[in-house]
Amino acid sequence: MKSLYKITGAIIMLMIISTAFLFAQKPFTVVIDAGHGGHDSGAVGKYSKEKNINLSVALRLGSMIKENYPEIKIVYTRTTDVFLTLQERADIVNDNKADIFFCIHTNATGGSSAHGTETYVLGLHKTKSNLEVAMSENSVMMLEDDYETRYQGFDPNSVDSYIIFEFMQDKYLDQSLRIASLIENQFRHANRYSRGVRQAGFWVLHKSAAPSVLVELGFISNADEEKFLNTDEGKHQLTKAIYNAFEAYKRDFDKKTGISVTPKEMTVYKADLKKDSVDENQVIYKIQLFALENKINPNGREFKKLNDVNYYREGKFYKYTYGEETTFEKIEALRKSIADKFPYAYVIAFRGNQKITVEEALRRK
Repeated sequence: MKSLYKITGAIIMLMIISTAFLFAQKPFTVVIDAGHGGHDSGAVGKYSKEKNINLSVALRLGSMIKENYPEIKIVYTRTTDVFLTLQERADIVNDNKADIFFCIHTNATGGSSAHGTETYVLGLHKTKSNLEVAMSENSVMMLEDDYETRYQGFDPNSVDSYIIFEFMQDKYLDQSLRIASLIENQFRHANRYSRGVRQAGFWVLHKSAAPSVLVELGFISNADEEKFLNTDEGKHQLTKAIYNAFEAYKRDFDKKTGISVTPKEMTVYKADLKKDSVDENQVIYKIQLFALENKINPNGREFKKLNDVNYYREGKFYKYTYGEETTFEKIEALRKSIADKFPYAYVIAFRGNQKITVEEALRRK
């Protein structure tokens, strides 16, 4: 019976450790959606199509983020001219457990005078123009066979269908509004006319479990803006504005979580905290806080004034640890004491300078 208890206890412990490991290793994830595609051209100007503009800016944005934050995981809903349903796009967001979802679009009206940028978050339309934009973007679902069944009877052309958004609670709304406000502020700094942050009932945002924004880059129906949207300079300006907003949001996110992923060009600290004198047969337990490709200051704010922070190098990652105990019980108690500040931290083990699994370390008791 004692053996059974030991085996059961070991299995439970391994499950806890494995779960913690998976959470700790999850990278910050950005999903970028280039609206429309394939046989769905989106809005059409005098000589260009929305789907192509959206894709170009989406790829530029992902590349810019990855270049400066190589640790961040970038997921595109599409990288070529293919058709995706609205639900397929939302599924990509949810399957990847996105931390931010950028949906890139280009606007249009029946006239030629409307101009400027808009950034939408999910909500009930407050104006007729907001409703019209949502209807236009949602109408892509009508290109699908049996869309009434797939979208639970939602009719993108019926005002009555949008009543569902009036009673809906979006737990990501505050974060989405923050991102949207940062984007529109950056557009203003880039000397683009901003029509502001708006709310409307977009299906793809409704079904995406992440802070989400739908960015309208400009009006392809306006001759001047169509020209701007199709130049490399124009696409770069718009992409850089969205990137700057992302970077500001990410800094805020880091402060709240206590884990900072720094741009690659920032200072690399040269302090090496590894200890030289180590008993090669001694099993030591530590708490791994997080892993980064860039070396950072062990006395920095990321560690929330923790003492005895060390790191070790594994592959291309610097892995930062806290504490050092010879028993699992003591290190686990220490981990629990910092769980409010570092919820994804987990226990690791070393024998001398060699990293071993916690399971192996426990067997050596």
